[in-house]
Amino acid sequence: MVRGFAITTSTSSIRLDGMGRGELTFTVSNALGRPVRGRAVVEPEGTASRDWLALDGEAERDFPPDGTHQYTVRVNVPPGTPQGQHAFHLSMVNVANPDEEFTVGPSASFQVPLPQAPAPKKKLPIAWLALAAGILVIALGTFLALRGGGDEDKGVGGAGEAGQAPEKKAFLSLDGKQSYVELGNPRELVFSGPITLEAWIRPRSLNGIRNIVVHGHVNSPRAEVYLRINNGKYQVGSFNGEDFATSADVPPSDVGRWVYLAGVYDGTRWVLYRDGELAASSPQRLGAIFVDGTWGIGARGGGRERFFQGDIRDVRIWNLPRGQQEVRADKDRTFTGDEQGLVGYWPLNEGDGFLARDLSPSENHGLIRDATWSSE
Repeated sequence: MVRGFAITTSTSSIRLDGMGRGELTFTVSNALGRPVRGRAVVEPEGTASRDWLALDGEAERDFPPDGTHQYTVRVNVPPGTPQGQHAFHLSMVNVANPDEEFTVGPSASFQVPLPQAPAPKKKLPIAWLALAAGILVIALGTFLALRGGGDEDKGVGGAGEAGQAPEKKAFLSLDGKQSYVELGNPRELVFSGPITLEAWIRPRSLNGIRNIVVHGHVNSPRAEVYLRINNGKYQVGSFNGEDFATSADVPPSDVGRWVYLAGVYDGTRWVLYRDGELAASSPQRLGAIFVDGTWGIGARGGGRERFFQGDIRDVRIWNLPRGQQEVRADKDRTFTGDEQGLVGYWPLNEGDGFLARDLSPSENHGLIRDATWSSE
């Protein structure tokens, strides 16, 4: 499959200064193996305005075989813009063949903050300071008196050390209508052959196609790699006009409970594991394939359809096949991100914000679209 160009950047977020300005540099490489003239296009996403975005330098440039150019996009948000999260991406096309040789780069986001007037500094009267100190001393004494009780009372009333409640674990909740995570199409996630896709999910709907983690789909040429729910079945595989996949019925008891899924292509077959146990296996001649489209969590790459409804966390992509013993042993493990073959790892446990951080060395952070954070 034609890739066209490889587009990367060092970060997926831009911090604007006090005047609403910022910039981000993209590195674009010619992946066609022959000289081409490429054109860069800055494309706003969602509520971002095209007027805020400007490309520094010439949009059209000549690329030698395997040649590289850097494109800088400048952001200039006008004063008075309402607070909110916005994003854009850089696309590249071959000027001579724009319909077939093109690449959509990773999304980059920026936050327009709520304007705040600096509060005037006021000096507190000495009498107020003395009063505050006295109140603090009384409160501390009361706390120590109430705690008292000796060593036999320590640890009573909750889990953890000294009665501390266990820390809540955050996860991402998707509404099945418009929320998902955009991952872009970084070069580390563009490969073919063996692959492992993993995720913890708590599904709340089984009808239709509900993507969990997917590359694509795109229609020209038709291509997709996916781990998903498809009309009541867990399914993992690839598609190039023909499906190469394996699937298993979703037990009704899985609705509303946490389930661990791992889909593997080992070079000769697609294998699906549920909670570490073999759920399905089918010999197939095609595994991961090159897709000139974006990756997504909870929807198709780029959104628009196939939205997952439920909760999701610990999404991992490997560029190698993992065996059942590894899958079973590691399903509850917290990874460091440096494990061999781990090319994408999104714990989805930040608890706030709009970035899904990738703990793999690639640091391909995702952009969260209209999802909500939850914890338990």
